Amino acid sequence: MRPLKLIMSAFGPYAGQTVIDFSQLGEQGLYLITGDTGAGKTVIFDAVSYALYGQTSGGVRDANMLRSQYADADTPTFVELEFSFRGKCYRVKRNPEYRRPAKRGTGMTKEKAGAELYYPDDRVPVTRISEVDKSIVELLGLNHKQFTQITMIAQGQFRKFLDTNTDERSKIFRDLFHTYFFQQLQDKLKQDAAAKRNEFAEQQRRSEQALNGISCIYPAYTEQLQSFALRHYEGCVEEVLTLVDTITALDEKEQQQVAAAAAIVTKNLTALQDSLGAIAKKQQLEKYMQTTEAKMVSMQKQLEQEAAAAVQRQEALQKLEAEVNEAQKGEVELAQLQTERQQLAARQRELLQLQDMQQRYQRQEVVLLQKRQEYKQACDNFNHLNELSDTCFDRFLSAQAGLLAHDKLKPGKPCPVCGSCEHPQPVQLAQDAPTENDVEQARAKAEAAQKIRDGLIGEGKALKEHLELDKTLLLGKGVELLGCDDLKLIAERAQAELKDVNNKITALRLKMGFLQEKVEQYRKLAKTLEQQKAVDKQAEAAAQSIRQQLAGAEGQLQELKKQLAEQNELLTDVDEQKLQQEHEKLLVQQRELELQDKRLYAAIKNNQRIKQEVSGYEARRAACEAEYSLINSLSATLNGTLTGKKRVNLETYVQMHYFDKILQRANVRLLHMSRGQYELCRDKMQDADSKTGNSKTGLDLEVKDYYSGNLRSVKTLSGGESFMASLALALGLADEVQSCAGGIQLDTMFVDEGFGSLDDSSLQQAIATLQGLSEGHRLVGIISHVHDLQEMIDKKILVRKKRGQQGTGSEVALVVD
Repeated sequence: MRPLKLIMSAFGPYAGQTVIDFSQLGEQGLYLITGDTGAGKTVIFDAVSYALYGQTSGGVRDANMLRSQYADADTPTFVELEFSFRGKCYRVKRNPEYRRPAKRGTGMTKEKAGAELYYPDDRVPVTRISEVDKSIVELLGLNHKQFTQITMIAQGQFRKFLDTNTDERSKIFRDLFHTYFFQQLQDKLKQDAAAKRNEFAEQQRRSEQALNGISCIYPAYTEQLQSFALRHYEGCVEEVLTLVDTITALDEKEQQQVAAAAAIVTKNLTALQDSLGAIAKKQQLEKYMQTTEAKMVSMQKQLEQEAAAAVQRQEALQKLEAEVNEAQKGEVELAQLQTERQQLAARQRELLQLQDMQQRYQRQEVVLLQKRQEYKQACDNFNHLNELSDTCFDRFLSAQAGLLAHDKLKPGKPCPVCGSCEHPQPVQLAQDAPTENDVEQARAKAEAAQKIRDGLIGEGKALKEHLELDKTLLLGKGVELLGCDDLKLIAERAQAELKDVNNKITALRLKMGFLQEKVEQYRKLAKTLEQQKAVDKQAEAAAQSIRQQLAGAEGQLQELKKQLAEQNELLTDVDEQKLQQEHEKLLVQQRELELQDKRLYAAIKNNQRIKQEVSGYEARRAACEAEYSLINSLSATLNGTLTGKKRVNLETYVQMHYFDKILQRANVRLLHMSRGQYELCRDKMQDADSKTGNSKTGLDLEVKDYYSGNLRSVKTLSGGESFMASLALALGLADEVQSCAGGIQLDTMFVDEGFGSLDDSSLQQAIATLQGLSEGHRLVGIISHVHDLQEMIDKKILVRKKRGQQGTGSEVALVVD
């Protein structure tokens, strides 16, 4: 990826729109980003990072805080980057969320964050932030963290990386090379080992708890169980389970003896219960007989009462039927009156309709007369206005000579009519002469009056035709209803007949009201009659049911007497009191044997359950012990906690592999920059010596001095030597991260600060190393304000602060010699 053009608008310290054309810097070599402190040199890389990934380079600047504090309120905030990748040009544009003036009305509104990615072909641009993020990662093959690690070498951060210990360096490698998986594996094994240890202890606890519940009634065995419990059953579980089998066998033998004794008692109880049952049956039969006889007496009394009530109901029904027949006559007469009323109502509607037609005809006659009067007035108005219009026009024509003399005749100029240049007696313009506008207004009034008159002619004609039609209909209806074709006679006869019909309807209404009450009385009586018949029918059914029950009770009574006689024969010479005493004694024996059997059964089942549970607990405990031994050994190995071994866990071991490769890449550059004096080495002696303690080892760093032949701590390096070592380490780390990202080659790189601590010779070596990075069509940008670099590097991006009439903020200028 190579940046071609960067546009920053109201971004960071850049108040307006700032354009950086990277294409002017060429395709390879070094260029310097220099200028005032705090002017925004590193912001340039932040803008590139934000345009691609929506995040700044170091994570210090939040994307929502990127709007320039120097920008005008109307200036939009965005970053737009044109870049090339594999020979094709792309364009990406982003803006953060910020506040801006509302386009409508007053006040501020929120501008939402946005992103756009444009392809070099005809593909539709991507306009959603999440899709742009995904497309950039798919296109470049790098996520934001990998991109910043490869393209931005921040010396201050790598100086910390140079001086840190194994623990801190391990955390850095975890993010760079994603070794957290190995850490998770270590933690998972440690958790699994602890879980297995807890499960082993839980199975042991459950086994002890179960064994404490053994049931035993034998003193000798109880003492043995107590001695085992005092030892928490350690090493004697099998012996205890054997003792449980012995106790269970004794309980089962005693249970068999109890069952045999219970069988004998049950047999004796059955014989006694048969005798007692016969006595109870005799007593029950005697009770049934008494109950049946009392029931029969009650049913007989009910039948007698029902017979008397039936006679009374029949008399009431006959009287009620006579009343219903009498009241029914009024219903027939009411129906006849209703028919007569319907006929009168129909005649009434027809007469009322005829009256409505006649009244409508009379109203239309009045309207027609009014229209005729309006027409006469309109004719008079039109004649008057038309006469005024003609008069006005004549006066207008008469005044034309005066107008001509007033406007056209000038002394010494020819007359437009006769051509004479002398005008001894020109016509004088009348003072009240109408104008052309007056003529037009008078004519317009006459035409409007004419339209009103013509309109009234049409309305009058339509009203007359409609009146003639209504008259024809009215006469036809009068002939149909009254046999009369005279309008006056029709009105008189209709009025008289309508009055007669109304009187008849009033009389019928009174008569029907009286009959309606009689009909309502009939309906109530009919309903009551039906209810009484239903009651009578139900009473008869109830009486029939009682008679059937009485017959059944008589047969049942005869059967009870027969059974009672048979029971008396069976119970001759039987002492009921003696049988009851013997029965109570056997019941007590039976309950005691049942309780003893239940106790033995519960003890046997309890001990069998305990043996089964404990056997399962012991089997699982043995399995847990074996698994714990294996997992704990593996966890100790991977977590570096084996006794007598060096404390290097699996994650650190993997990171040591990456660290060795990083050092191998870094030393190629460090040996060159230090003229063969220094080489970075991983402290392997400390790995071999650190076999105890809590601190991790394996990633500690030391430097080999070939001039003295000694190994020493990197903390003993001078400032310039530390810079060269950290630069080499940073470049080696960037190469390794790039290699782990699939060997992706980026055509640009930034190196931020740190050159001020170098002497001239070391600076020359560092620049030569960076020149080597720029080979193969790679641009390397150095962010620094060291003066010597400005003389050594021709291509520059100058960043300056400005504060004056042109505004406040920062500005950028390209210098390409």
